[in-house]
Amino acid sequence: MRAAQQGLDAAGEDSIAGRRLHEMKGFYAYMTEQLIPLIDNWRERYAARHADTPR
Repeated sequence: MRAAQQGLDAAGEDSIAGRRLHEMKGFYAYMTEQLIPLIDNWRERYAARHADTPR
């Protein structure tokens, strides 16, 4: 996200590139926010399905 902000600073938010960078920055912020619960859910699901498997 830092790179997107640097691009925004260089291109300006009102440029075509700036609008795309702003969208990209928002998308990656959203994905980062969603990734932690997604990984937690996967770990719970995996553990439930492999509870009887020795590790």
